[in-house]
Amino acid sequence: MSTDQTAVQLSRARMALQRVLQRVKDAAPTSARETLVEALCEGLRSIPVPLVGSFLARLAEDSLKPENKGPDLESVVRILEEMQESDGKFLGGLQRLGADVDELQRDLAVIRGTQVGVELRLARATIEPRWPALDNRIAALLVNRGGGLVVLEEVHLDVESWTPLTRVDLSVPAAPLAIIRLKATLDTDTPTYPLFALNNEDPHQFLQGLGAERLEIDLDSRRNARYRLRLRLAYYDERADRLRELMWPDPGDQPIELDFAWAPGWGRDMNLLEARAVFADVEARLTMLAEWMERDGDASGLAAIGIPEYQVRSDFIRDGFLRMIETRIASHPQASPTLRTLARRLVTAAEKQRSA
Repeated sequence: MSTDQTAVQLSRARMALQRVLQRVKDAAPTSARETLVEALCEGLRSIPVPLVGSFLARLAEDSLKPENKGPDLESVVRILEEMQESDGKFLGGLQRLGADVDELQRDLAVIRGTQVGVELRLARATIEPRWPALDNRIAALLVNRGGGLVVLEEVHLDVESWTPLTRVDLSVPAAPLAIIRLKATLDTDTPTYPLFALNNEDPHQFLQGLGAERLEIDLDSRRNARYRLRLRLAYYDERADRLRELMWPDPGDQPIELDFAWAPGWGRDMNLLEARAVFADVEARLTMLAEWMERDGDASGLAAIGIPEYQVRSDFIRDGFLRMIETRIASHPQASPTLRTLARRLVTAAEKQRSA
């Protein structure tokens, strides 16, 4: 879709928003607050531009929840009223309400190209390995390419197999963590995760070309493992009056692989698999680090150890890193006596560097 076509889509959404707000305003003198909120959410959901209406409706609904950390309903309505005034204010309002406008425009381009066909599809599926800074993420665009109504009833995440990861991530945070919304916590004892049920999510409806939403699944793990995963979407096809399933990746393709290494510096507490091998890995690499610090090695030696240079060059960051080793690794119940003495050796080497 060209930039002009995207602008036309968003302009249509703004005009529809004008009509929604006018209807709510007309009903205000004779309606209770709950009725007005319900009418607002239904009107926003009916905006005939994929993603835009569902985003605004979800935001209005969330503003009423006790645990809501975003804008309250009055603030949302005030921004909506400003958004109806011009296309520029409409885009600006979406951004103020937390929408990623660039991502939204790319999604609209994909949706326009998928409005032929017969059934539900996943488009622009991506895998984001963000561990340990953030949870690993699976994201995709859900689009109904058929002519009837599709009701997405559940999204299953199936674990086909897993293998232990014994190499530890020894980095520590360099920036604040993001807020996680929809997620699942993996464990090697659980083969399937019904994600809607786990997140108290109701079924979603998709009409042809009008019902599209981004699906984002954030995953962490209780175990240090590499998981091989597949999504299985259970949905009802109203036109054929039957239940169907959409699987991604396709059954003939390789499953998704996501790694969850033990990362103690990021507060990633785990029930460790093959703990002996995990601590052997840590002991070998921290021994290499102690030797590197004692001889004041150059940056090229850090690659094999798996520790970023900034983490040992800055006194402040290095001190925090060494405290992490003492409190989360050397004091771990499964740490060896050698590993405990390594923590003191590293502190001594750091003190010598500081006084040099």
